[in-house]
Amino acid sequence: MRSKINITIRLIAIIFVGTLFSEVKAQNPETLLQEANALYNNNAYDSAAVVYESIINKGYSSAELYYNLGNTYYKLRNYPLAILYYEKSLKLDPQNEDTKHNIEIAQMFITDKIEPIPEFFLKNWWNNISDNFTLNTWAIITIVIFFLLLLIVFLYITAKSKAMRKVTFFVGITFIILTICSFTISIQKYNYYTSHNEGIIISPTITVKSSPSETSVDLFVLHEGSKVKILDQTDDWNKIKIANGSIGWLPSSTIIRY
Repeated sequence: MRSKINITIRLIAIIFVGTLFSEVKAQNPETLLQEANALYNNNAYDSAAVVYESIINKGYSSAELYYNLGNTYYKLRNYPLAILYYEKSLKLDPQNEDTKHNIEIAQMFITDKIEPIPEFFLKNWWNNISDNFTLNTWAIITIVIFFLLLLIVFLYITAKSKAMRKVTFFVGITFIILTICSFTISIQKYNYYTSHNEGIIISPTITVKSSPSETSVDLFVLHEGSKVKILDQTDDWNKIKIANGSIGWLPSSTIIRY
């Protein structure tokens, strides 16, 4: 009798552990990602979107995850959400040409065709350098350059000849500039990654106002899928700026920020 009880207890324990293991496995983002990818490949786009969203809701994020979800919404012809997740993917991986290409294609299906203001060439050059690497890579580059700077300072202090001191002095100046530039880029990218000052319009049609009030003057009209930069927020309104420089106010509920 006792042996049967022990066996029963063991069976219950095995079932419990097995169930727990299955639940833990189900919570694994890699497992869920594989499941979502399989659903996508089988043209089950609605189900794939649900699984991708569940991964994000668990607090996970990656350029690949956002890119795949963008593709899923594109297949579902939900172009505003496709653009949203392509933009979120590009934020993490700014040099991904596939993502840039897909954004351009998705934008062909939205109403607004906003011509951006040309950027000052120095700002454009700085942004291009910044976008060459991710935040983590720039952080590593900054640390490496800083340690090289310390090494050069040590060589300058211990140098016994004027020629050596002169060389290490000018090399040190160069590395100070590189350290400052690299550190500045790292800070800028960190602030950009952690801020949510951009957004995508999700209302089919919305009128931009001159102030945060329904009774204020109408300025211009935007449609779903348009990208905006968020400059300020008050109550349930966001002050926005679009690529051509136009500024106005929109209800917060009409924008998904990222």
